[in-house]
Amino acid sequence: MADPHIQENLDRWDKLTISIYRFGMLLTFFALSGLALQQLFYPLWFKESLIFLALATLLQASSLHLYNKAIRLLLVNACWFGVWLSAVSFTLSGLLAAYLSLGLLSVTLAGIAFKESFCFSLASLKLVPVILVCTWGAVVASLGEWAAGGFFITALLYLYMAWKKINMPLYYDLGDRSKYEI
Repeated sequence: MADPHIQENLDRWDKLTISIYRFGMLLTFFALSGLALQQLFYPLWFKESLIFLALATLLQASSLHLYNKAIRLLLVNACWFGVWLSAVSFTLSGLLAAYLSLGLLSVTLAGIAFKESFCFSLASLKLVPVILVCTWGAVVASLGEWAAGGFFITALLYLYMAWKKINMPLYYDLGDRSKYEI
C-alpha cells in the first residue's frame, strides 16, 4: 500500500512488478469491456471471455504491494483459486465453476479497487465492490443487459484508476518497505 511521502529506492524487480500491476489494471478495463460485450451479444462465450479477466486479475494479484499480510493473502489466493476454477470450467459442461471463478476474481478486483480508493483518494473506486457483487448476481441470474451495464461501469472505473496510477511515480506504489508484514 502506498505512502507517497516516502520514496524508497526501486530496483529492477520493484519497477517490473509495479509495471505489471499497472498493466494488469489497464488489461482489466479491456477484459471487463469484453465481458460486457459478451453479455450483450455472445451469451454462449462466457467461459472464453472469462479467461482475459483471469489473466488481468492475475497480473495485478501477482504484483500486489499491500502492507497487511492477511488481506494480501486473501486477495492473492482468491485470484489463484478463481484462475484455477476458470481452467476447470472448460473441462465441465456446466457453468458453476465459471460463475464461482468470476466471483473469486471479483473479490480480488474489488479488494484492489478498495485499496486504491484509500491510497490515492479515489473515492469513486469504493463503488467497485458493490457494482461487482451486483454484476456477478446478474450474470448468475442470466440478466445479460444488467450484467453488461455493471461490467461497463466497472471497466470505466478501472480505466480511471489505471490512468491515475500511470500518471503517478512508480515509488508511490511501493511505499515504506519497513511496514510490510512478511
